[in-house]
Amino acid sequence: MKTSIDNQDISIVNAAVLSDLNRRDLLKGASLTLAVLGAGSVLTACADKSGSSADVKALETRHFLRIGTDNVVTVISPQTEIGQGAYTGIATLVAEDLDADWSQVVIEAAPANVKLYGNPAFGGALQGTGGSSTISGFWEPMRKAGATARAMLVGAAAKEWNVPAAEITVSKGVVSHAGGKKNAKFGELVGAASKLPVPTDVKLKDPKDFVLIGKDIQRLDAHDKSSGTAIFTQDIKLPDMLVAAVIYPPRFGATVKSFDATAAKQMPNVTNIVQFKTSIREGVAVLARDFYSAKKARDAVKVQWDETGAFKMGSDAIFAEYKALAQKPGAEAR
Repeated sequence: MKTSIDNQDISIVNAAVLSDLNRRDLLKGASLTLAVLGAGSVLTACADKSGSSADVKALETRHFLRIGTDNVVTVISPQTEIGQGAYTGIATLVAEDLDADWSQVVIEAAPANVKLYGNPAFGGALQGTGGSSTISGFWEPMRKAGATARAMLVGAAAKEWNVPAAEITVSKGVVSHAGGKKNAKFGELVGAASKLPVPTDVKLKDPKDFVLIGKDIQRLDAHDKSSGTAIFTQDIKLPDMLVAAVIYPPRFGATVKSFDATAAKQMPNVTNIVQFKTSIREGVAVLARDFYSAKKARDAVKVQWDETGAFKMGSDAIFAEYKALAQKPGAEAR
């Protein structure tokens, strides 16, 4: 059972468990999984635990990209999609330098793991989405993930067809050698590609050759959201799952002085009421077996706030301060 307190009313974190795999497990099957984290690259081939070659599934460890034998390119996004297009933007970066066909690209949310998926724009110390940092932060890492996978696929094709890698082209998810009239889809090459050395330095595509970045493409989340099939946090139901409804202070910086949850604790389906504190704020959370029970109980909790260190300036006072500062000399920046 996992619960998490976040934003206004409800947040459920379904944390992924990352398994330790030995060398033999990693070399099984025929699926290409790739990551580029900082200067390092990790490329592995993995199968499901049954070992069945007929139903190969990649196991995510620390990866940004997975290409399966079914020819599906799965981009594992460290950024959260909250309507701003982060998923599509992240996937576009990978697909561009991979030269994948947009129709074969799907997106998958990365697990909560700051060490592996920390936002470079925040120094890698925070796994967060905000401040228009998705593209600027992951521009190079995600493109390198695509370029490295592309190089591996080209290398596998060159070895299999016994032709120079320089004579091989990749376009819309197809690897081709015009001279020998040979071509293969990604899925046909991932098994061989995963056995090759991982290139440490790959060349990114020249912007003049972009076919996806900066172009009008369909958002990856558009169909599911418009058809009503998209799965949101409140749609997730797990065995023995609890829901948290949160009371936050009315002023930023205020703290919990005391709270009375006597009435709320008597309500049905309520399991606990706790005070919590994060690095930026604190509050009181009601845990219950369903959202409505949690919300109803939350409304019955009486909280006394300590606003000693709270931010109390209103809009008028803030603008007055801005006007006063505008009359003073400032630092010059270029």
